[in-house]
Amino acid sequence: VRTKKKAHLRVLEIIKEEIGDRTPIRLATLNANATEEAQALLKLAQEELDVIEVIRSEVSPVIGTHVGPGTVGLAYMAGL
Repeated sequence: VRTKKKAHLRVLEIIKEEIGDRTPIRLATLNANATEEAQALLKLAQEELDVIEVIRSEVSPVIGTHVGPGTVGLAYMAGL
């Protein structure tokens, strides 16, 4: 994976593999000073998954120090 777009698609592919047929999905986006990119990833996820609830959050300064600015991530719960 060499581009952010491909990385986002790969993350969603992994999530789909992990959740199987368990729906609905509760999804959280996390970011380190990358709100717009996190929003784009969330939009893509909502197009691909049966998302019923969304939480948006920025990571804490301690985590941000370790992962660096521009980091985005997804957390999910399936079938609950």
